[in-house]
Amino acid sequence: MRTFGGFKSQDRFFYGEVRAEEIDVLAQPYWLGIRTTGEILPLDNVEISIPVAPSKLIAVGLNYADHIAEMKRTPLGTPLIWFKAPSSLLAHNGTIEIAYPEHQTDFEVELAVVIGATAKNVSRGRARDFVFGYTIGQDISDRDLQKSEKQFGRCKSFDTYTSIAMSSRPISTLHSGKTARSSNAPAQVR
Repeated sequence: MRTFGGFKSQDRFFYGEVRAEEIDVLAQPYWLGIRTTGEILPLDNVEISIPVAPSKLIAVGLNYADHIAEMKRTPLGTPLIWFKAPSSLLAHNGTIEIAYPEHQTDFEVELAVVIGATAKNVSRGRARDFVFGYTIGQDISDRDLQKSEKQFGRCKSFDTYTSIAMSSRPISTLHSGKTARSSNAPAQVR
């Protein structure tokens, strides 16, 4: 499996591919085509940043059977979709800042799909042609706000509420040193 991401070295931001303990610097974002510059940097000398620069984040809810049961909900039969703010993305090893500490805040681990090309009105049969890859993400929810509003955008879009990884591993979230949620892609309903 190949691993790509966004990196910082001094004041410079760039995209690269991780190869063992080094970063192969890319000439452009990896989802636009993989072209190396020839520059190689030691992984220890760079800061791992946000691996993508999306114009929007599209979220799909109630798509894990165990989460539907846990929330005492019934499957809708159709995806529950909303948008999250790109400003909610959190860089590697960044600090999550809870907007309202007095509110109930939940942490959920999600499968994240990285779309690698502009797409609109794509047929189901061609959908995977536009997928660059998959990773894991964490979706943080302010449940007090979620219960009081019909839309999910605000309760899930505060700065730092969406962390994503550069590579896909077993999906689990640690909160205060304990496993808060653990799942895998096959547990999804859709």
